[in-house]
Amino acid sequence: MKTLDAKELAAILHLSPYTVRSDAIRRPERLPPSLVVPGSRRRLWLEEDVDAWLNRQRQHQAASPVPKM
Repeated sequence: MKTLDAKELAAILHLSPYTVRSDAIRRPERLPPSLVVPGSRRRLWLEEDVDAWLNRQRQHQAASPVPKM
C-alpha cells in the first residue's frame, strides 16, 4: 500500500502542490479521499484510492457527453 503526498498527487493530477493542499482543506470533494497522519497535520493519499477515484471520474465524464454548440 503506497501513499502519496501532495506533491506526488499534484503531479498525477497536473495541478500545483499548492492547489492540492488548498483544495484538500477548502474543497475536499474535488480530490480523492485522503487521510491525516495521527498526531500531525500531514495529509496523504493512498495510491489505490487515487486510482479508483480517477477511474470514477473517467466513467462520469464518459457518461456525460459535452453538449454541442
